[in-house]
Order: sequence, then structure tokens, then C-alpha cells
Amino acid sequence: MDVITVTRDEEGSTGLLPLPLQDITYMEYQKSINRIIIHTLDGIYYTVGTLKYWACTIASTGYDFVLADRNTVINISKIKYIDSAFKTAYFEERDLKNAEKCYLSVKGYEKIVTLIRSSVSRVILN
Repeated sequence: MDVITVTRDEEGSTGLLPLPLQDITYMEYQKSINRIIIHTLDGIYYTVGTLKYWACTIASTGYDFVLADRNTVINISKIKYIDSAFKTAYFEERDLKNAEKCYLSVKGYEKIVTLIRSSVSRVILN
């Protein structure tokens, strides 16, 4: 199991935790705190470094993470539904209003939809 070392708070005062890569839904850079925020279905975590570094490193490990916009890297294997009107990827099939979601740039949306269509996927494209 591949893991990334993260913290539960942005300052790191809660100590380090291992987080399995397959649990990550998406990662985003937050300039105001100069941290990478890592989203999972169970919560958010923090790490340091650049988004470009993490995107390259995780993709090189064999996971399907791609750039969703300039500040966000998304785990394609976690997407359950894509709303084409609002360029939004959802990571849960139920209750979309409260579901974990990630907004996509037009370019990121096109890239992700192309990758999903070329794979055997159960993602609902709307």
C-alpha cells in the first residue's frame, strides 16, 4: 500500500499520519496557508511541497491523478459522477448536494472526460 505522510492540521501540531494514496479524492494548493490540502471522503489533511511535485510523483507511482485546474489534482479512479454543465466531479453517488466534489477547469474537464471515456469506467457523465 502506497502512502503519503500528512497532518490533520495546517501547522502540523497533531503529528504525522500515513494516508493511503487510494483514499485521496483530490489535492489542492491553498496559497493563504502555503500548504497542499488533501481531500478524502473521511476528511481533509495537509502536506507541504508543490502541487506539481505531488502530481508527478503520484502519477509516476501508477495512480490516475491528473490536473483538474491550475491548483487542483484529481484522482480519476475516485470520480463517481461528472456534471458537464457546471464542470464538477463528484466522488459520491448519493445526495449530490452534500457530496464531496471538485470543480474543474474547461481544459481539466475535457482531459478527464477523455480519459474516462477511453477506460472501462462506471462514471456517470451528465
